[in-house]
Amino acid sequence: MRDYRPNYTEYGISVERLKELRAYCYQYPEWLAEANSLVGVGAQKYSDMPHGTDVGDPVGRAVERRAVLLNKAATVQRVARTVGEGRWYTALIQHCCMGKSWDDIEKALMPTSNRNEFYKMRRMFYLLLHVTLDEESQQFD
Repeated sequence: MRDYRPNYTEYGISVERLKELRAYCYQYPEWLAEANSLVGVGAQKYSDMPHGTDVGDPVGRAVERRAVLLNKAATVQRVARTVGEGRWYTALIQHCCMGKSWDDIEKALMPTSNRNEFYKMRRMFYLLLHVTLDEESQQFD
C-alpha cells in the first residue's frame, strides 16, 4: 500500500491542525456514550457521615457536562450535514469519527462509488470543521 499523506496546506490547515481535527472527530463516539450515561443522573441521598469538600450540585454538573458533550457532537454532525448537501453524512461520520476505511463503509450509504469524490468531500469536511471550530473559539475570546 502506498504511503499517502493528504495535503491540506492549500486550505490553510497545517499537518498539526489536521491531526488535531482528526483527534477531535475520533472523540465523537465517546461524547455520545458519556452523554447517554449522564441521562439518568439523579440527586444523591446524603447521610450524616462526614463528606469531602465536593458538596454542591452533582445533578447540575452532570447536566452541564452532558450539554457540552452534545454540543461538541452536534458541531461535528452539523458540519457533516453541510458537506455535499448532507448526502455524505453517514459515510463521513463513519470514516472521520469512527475510523472506518473506504473499503469498510457500506457502499449503499454513499451517493456514488467514486473514491475521489469521497475524499474530496472529506477534505471539505475537515476544512469546514476547521473554520467552524475557529469561529466558535473566537466567540469565547
